[in-house]
Amino acid sequence: MSELVYTPKEVAKMLKVSERTVRRWVLEGDLAAMRYGRQVRISAEALQQFGKNARNTATDHEWLAKCRSVRVMMPKTGDSVELLKQIRVERANR
Repeated sequence: MSELVYTPKEVAKMLKVSERTVRRWVLEGDLAAMRYGRQVRISAEALQQFGKNARNTATDHEWLAKCRSVRVMMPKTGDSVELLKQIRVERANR
């Protein structure tokens, strides 16, 4: 039985990030991938594990900052504005 695999471009489209971001995750070892010559393939299992790890290790602030689709859906008023300001300050102080 063959395993379901994706290209970095397909993963990027699913996660609503750039292909470059997916390739960076692979290079940094955050997302497991297989190499076939110069081609990179990401298994469905590795993608699922990546999602579990991100959910379990990231704080709410970090996850919110990373998740583009959530930022787009958030209203630009009230608590979300303060939360995004706090995230930017925390990142600047690193």
